[in-house]
Amino acid sequence: MKEAGGSETVRPRPAPVPRAIRNVLANWAGSVVAMVLSFFLTPLVVHYLGASAYGVWTLLVTLTAYLGLLDLGVRSAVTRYVARCHSQGDHATAIRIVSTALVLFAGMAGATLLASVGLGLAVPRVFNIPVEYRESTVIVMALAGASAGVALVNGVFGGVIVGLQRFDLICALDVGTALLRAALVLRVIVAGGGLVELASIQLVSRIAGGLLTAWVSLRFYPQLRLRPEWSWPHLRLIFSYGGYSFGAQLSAAVIDRSGVIIIGAFLPMTAVTVLAIASGLVDYARILAGGIRTTLPPLASALEARGRRQELQDLMLWGARCCTMLVLPIAATFALRGSSFIGLWMGAEYGGPAGEVLAILALRLVFLGATGAAANVMLGAGRPRAVAGMFAAEAVVTVAAIALLVRPFGVAGVAWGMTVPGVAAGVLLWPWYAGHSVGVGVRQYVISSWVLPVTAVSPFVAATWLVERLWPAPSLLVFFAQVAVLVPLALLGFWHVSLSDHERQRCLAMFGRSAVTDVRG
Repeated sequence: MKEAGGSETVRPRPAPVPRAIRNVLANWAGSVVAMVLSFFLTPLVVHYLGASAYGVWTLLVTLTAYLGLLDLGVRSAVTRYVARCHSQGDHATAIRIVSTALVLFAGMAGATLLASVGLGLAVPRVFNIPVEYRESTVIVMALAGASAGVALVNGVFGGVIVGLQRFDLICALDVGTALLRAALVLRVIVAGGGLVELASIQLVSRIAGGLLTAWVSLRFYPQLRLRPEWSWPHLRLIFSYGGYSFGAQLSAAVIDRSGVIIIGAFLPMTAVTVLAIASGLVDYARILAGGIRTTLPPLASALEARGRRQELQDLMLWGARCCTMLVLPIAATFALRGSSFIGLWMGAEYGGPAGEVLAILALRLVFLGATGAAANVMLGAGRPRAVAGMFAAEAVVTVAAIALLVRPFGVAGVAWGMTVPGVAAGVLLWPWYAGHSVGVGVRQYVISSWVLPVTAVSPFVAATWLVERLWPAPSLLVFFAQVAVLVPLALLGFWHVSLSDHERQRCLAMFGRSAVTDVRG
């Protein structure tokens, strides 16, 4: 891509707006708390339930997670139109859209509960559920379906808060809900409860979080006076955007969760646990990248509403580059040291098989960051059709690949079936889609998103490989200390290679202002 003067641009442009950075930091705060809680709770729950029961739990949670897709893209539409209407002062339209979405989701919640009961009756006949867990399957599925229904209604109010770009509020709500859920899980473990009690915890914490989210959204958008009615024109407006957004969400869910379901149908439940451990670690990294990605749609909607095309392009490049910079050190650590880490964390019996799966999924993780950032900017800018088409094609190929590889290669084959289509789409198709949708050049996208970050992280990768070969960690504490010592290599590489001079100056200025504020405070 060339500038107006004709010179070719290779270095990335500066980050678009400080608000995005504040939102990212707020998202990360909530994500770190959730990950720390999950990190300590997961081995406790796995060892308490056992590999087979935990595999059943993972399968049932995965199946009911699909009920959340009855969202039909409505939450994304609420976020987009609240962001547009609020920035334009059109509160009347926002009221009609949010009220319509709320009435729709109240009905969807009832349908979710009925569907979950039906799934609970069918699951033991389709999947390899051990006999001792078949009776409780229907109860667990019903409770999980009720949780999914509450999440649908709660999604409307969460969409309002995101549309206002108040990610600090979302962070506080998520942290409170996560702490409540963790406390209840520990109570269940101490009391000797099982799958039904865990499902009850999910429902209680979801209801508590939903009530708080509703109160906060109305408190911080006082002009939003909701009414128990809907409007056909605004329902059509929601689905004109939300339909394609739903298609993208459905396809993404199929890509991420089809492995668990196919394993549950063809392999023992212990294999589900192996995939869950590895994919759970990848999810931690994706949550961190999500701290960047989720800030992009409302910001892109506001820029698109004001006709700021250049800033929209800068936002896509900045988001894709930052996401890649974030996941690269994590992916390298997973690929080179995943087996030893899982052995220290979950037990030696899981280190080999789950470590092999993690190393494969780490390759997919490298490209997920930039792909997710580009997709979210395109969604926010009103290009959901292209995003839905891309994810749908990838989902079809992924399911076919997993089904082909699961029997001959087991869990590792499932991991390759998930990885190869994602890498191919990220390298071959998404750069072109990004340029076609908002005008970013393919060469500029590739250099900014991957070439510069990969070059910058190379010293960290080499050092990680050497440490694993020469000084294997004897404990988790030593492992984390080793990673902490090596991380500055990645940060220095990103600072000198991935950031432009202007961006380095902006960062220094921000840190300088923060230091002055601390001294004055």
